[in-house]
Amino acid sequence: MNKIQAIKGTFDILPGDVEIWQHVESTVRKWMRIFGCFEIRTPVFEKTDLFARSIGEDTDIVGKEMYTFKDMGDRSLTLRPEGTASVIRAFIENSLDQRGLPQQLWYMGPMFRQERPQKGRQRQFHQFGVEIIGSPSPMTDVQAMSLFDCIAGELGLDERSFSVNSLGGDESRDAYKKSLLLFLDTVEDSLCEDCRRRKTTNPLRVLDCKVPGCNEAVHNAKNLPRTVDSLTDEDRSHYDAVLSMLTKKGIVFEEDPFLVRGLDYYTGVVFEMKYSGLGSQSAIMGGGRYDKLVKQLGGQELPAVGFACGMERLVMVLKEKEIAAAEGIDVYVVNVAGDGDYTAFDYTDALQKHEVSAMTDHMGRSVKAQMRTASKLNARYVLFPEEDDGMVSAKDMNESNQETMSFIAFLEKMKK
Repeated sequence: MNKIQAIKGTFDILPGDVEIWQHVESTVRKWMRIFGCFEIRTPVFEKTDLFARSIGEDTDIVGKEMYTFKDMGDRSLTLRPEGTASVIRAFIENSLDQRGLPQQLWYMGPMFRQERPQKGRQRQFHQFGVEIIGSPSPMTDVQAMSLFDCIAGELGLDERSFSVNSLGGDESRDAYKKSLLLFLDTVEDSLCEDCRRRKTTNPLRVLDCKVPGCNEAVHNAKNLPRTVDSLTDEDRSHYDAVLSMLTKKGIVFEEDPFLVRGLDYYTGVVFEMKYSGLGSQSAIMGGGRYDKLVKQLGGQELPAVGFACGMERLVMVLKEKEIAAAEGIDVYVVNVAGDGDYTAFDYTDALQKHEVSAMTDHMGRSVKAQMRTASKLNARYVLFPEEDDGMVSAKDMNESNQETMSFIAFLEKMKK
């Protein structure tokens, strides 16, 4: 009989790797709490219209990559391809603005896109992100970036830098689109089929094209207009304030005048963090301001800014840098006497009841084999029950020394 395997684009997170994921997750939770963000958990599937209206029907995500299906009520549902739209839907539906503004909400969980699987990118992938809703201040943009900078810093990503740009509001974007269309007319013969269509439906998407030839024809042209050259005075002032505060806080960044992000709801400042250790696919997070989305999805007109980070890429970096070592158990109790004696089992049970992680052998293996198991489990101590009732010999696996004491004394030591 053929073995059933995981679906292409999905993967199992195995012991050894799980501990690295937990390290990332605990670091994220720590900094979210420090920055005053509150966790929100939304369903993994939503009405398809939510993503079509928010992300944009002309994007590759909506047009090519979503997992969409009909339920028994003939409703079109979609596995969430990103987190922002669901958070904003929940914010509106549950009137979270009544709790006061701004609302700082964060999430973590699986997302789904029918992309070609590649290193650090799967069809089921995981993201964490933040949405700060209600504040128009450039300080909010900087706070979102500073939050992620703190997370990346604690995880040991030293070779990191933000790329920053501004798309501006409606007036700035309209002015830029006119300049961009004039430019695209001059390179139309070199554009891919999708970008020729985007040229009339959403020309900013052309800047985000990854197709060889098309990308070079656009970005290598000397007369490609920059978004910041079309900003209104108000939008330029906001952007300059963000750059000034990033400089003052010592956050490393560079301006990228052609950064647009891949989702249609972005307005104003946009940003990515790049980590040079990842090579050509160096972006590990992205975000920006989306001041129109709350109203677009049926809420009141409220500004917002946020970011999302792909967790697979963070874990990949940590594994390559060997930053996060696998955790182990506290104590492995060697079953010296075998199945006829329950001393090791009783000691293990007592340790566990006092919240000390502990294991013992249930397989009748030799002491030598049990020591190999303790090593694989990265046990901090190996405990040998002695012939004298109630006495044990405790081996410190880090210090390679061994001490004989009563089990009660060892238990008190571990509780401390």
